[in-house]
Amino acid sequence: MSTTNDKLKEQLEHLLLICNDGIEGYRKAADNSKGIEFTTLFTDYVIQRTEYANELKAEIRVLGGDADNQTGGTLGMLHRIWTDIKYRLSSDEEHAALEACITGEKAAITEYDAVLNDDTLTPELRELIQDQRDGIERALIKAEQLVRVYS
Repeated sequence: MSTTNDKLKEQLEHLLLICNDGIEGYRKAADNSKGIEFTTLFTDYVIQRTEYANELKAEIRVLGGDADNQTGGTLGMLHRIWTDIKYRLSSDEEHAALEACITGEKAAITEYDAVLNDDTLTPELRELIQDQRDGIERALIKAEQLVRVYS
């Protein structure tokens, strides 16, 4: 049981890093956006990812972990650096932000899917993770639609 709990805790901590990366990425996108529609959209996703992070933190604590010290991961930091470069090179910050969001959301979905493939997840955890994954997928679809509209 302890090994299973440790594995679950590790997986949840990884998803928490992804949520924290999303929070930082969307916060940066909202701060750099010039249009109210995009600022609102990106701010909504900051709120969503904060809720996801809080849910994951609660589950990590149940498993005996310390979730309060979790920040974004190295890959997320590299993605944000790349996004900053794209912002500086682009005359259309919103389009660059949407493209960065698409990349980040696809990566997040892949990581969520990997955790969902674990057969040791409790039904409650599976439902929580699936709900979060579905929310991320909706954000991806919205970003892809906006890229098409504003291209």
